[in-house]
Amino acid sequence: MELYIKTVGDPNFDPEQLQADEDIQMLLTQIETLIFTNKGEVLGNPEFGLNIDDYVYSFRYNDTMLQSMIANGIFRYCPLSYKYPVNVSVEFTPETERNMVFIDITIDGRYGIGLYV
Repeated sequence: MELYIKTVGDPNFDPEQLQADEDIQMLLTQIETLIFTNKGEVLGNPEFGLNIDDYVYSFRYNDTMLQSMIANGIFRYCPLSYKYPVNVSVEFTPETERNMVFIDITIDGRYGIGLYV
């Protein structure tokens, strides 16, 4: 069981739901929690989190490195990723003022999370 973390405005938001009890919903919650958590924010597990902004705005990382870091984090911290195939795609856009990144995570070829940083 995972807590239901969707808010008003999220696709398929259900104001009556308090917990996610389907595997795919739980995996989506695990991945979203991992993505939006910075290292050091979880008491007792200082390595949990991805620090996405640090990687996006650092000139030392490219799309392949960021994709690998996200996939490894999902494999390490999201136990349901062993049950369903999870694919991560990262694309940096050529911008003159700052980098922008599109991150697409597809679960079981049917469900996805899209992130624009």
